[in-house]
Amino acid sequence: MNKKIIMSLGLAVLLTSSLVAGQMNCDKNRGSCAKPQQCSMKQKSHRNPLIAQIMSLDLSDEQRDKVRAIMRENMQNMPKISNAFSETNFDKELFIKLSKERQEKKIERKAQMIASVYAVLTPAQKAELRKMIDQKMAMRMESSMGGKSKNSCK
Repeated sequence: MNKKIIMSLGLAVLLTSSLVAGQMNCDKNRGSCAKPQQCSMKQKSHRNPLIAQIMSLDLSDEQRDKVRAIMRENMQNMPKISNAFSETNFDKELFIKLSKERQEKKIERKAQMIASVYAVLTPAQKAELRKMIDQKMAMRMESSMGGKSKNSCK
């Protein structure tokens, strides 16, 4: 009985320490975050990494609200593929039409959303964003030139 307890505690400590070590390795590879919201934004999965970078800037509450409103509006303006589904039927033709429309206008919607969000930023924030984009591109180039694989930490 005592052996089981000791073994389970030992296993729990081992697993916990390996998880902490793995997280520390990820944090070291990413760089430390100066602001708490930056860390939380890096941990969240964003479909648009540029928006994640914008949200990691030192935005005022008003700017943050405007960015969120722009993103919400962009999402609402997308064709809803769910319209092809009803309680009893699936409209294959409508699904195909909506999927094509969504794909064809994807870049235009994304560019418009970025332009709207960019207009919310101050000149200093725009300069900081440009610096962040340049750094990210340099890291990608360095990574591809060195033949290193991407870090898979989440």
